[in-house]
Amino acid sequence: MPKHIQIEYELFLDLYDYFFGDEAPDGYEADNIRRQLDQKVDKIINRELFSRYKRAPSGSEREKARQEYLDRRGVTSGYRTPSEWHQEEPPLEE
Repeated sequence: MPKHIQIEYELFLDLYDYFFGDEAPDGYEADNIRRQLDQKVDKIINRELFSRYKRAPSGSEREKARQEYLDRRGVTSGYRTPSEWHQEEPPLEE
């Protein structure tokens, strides 16, 4: 099992900029680092969206954040269930 350590957010951003910038190094190790940094950024964004979904003050904000999270995760509409905060549209008046 690989060991994990935590680094400061600013250092992480600096590493990301270095490996994805114009002057980024080439080679196998650099490619591996790029791939892992990219995966970490995806995890950070997904976690932020999920947290926004869980902590949003209103139902409409929760549903918007939920939809963003599901879109980012690639969950198609056929596999989505209605949210507990989803407010049904009022019936159409005839």
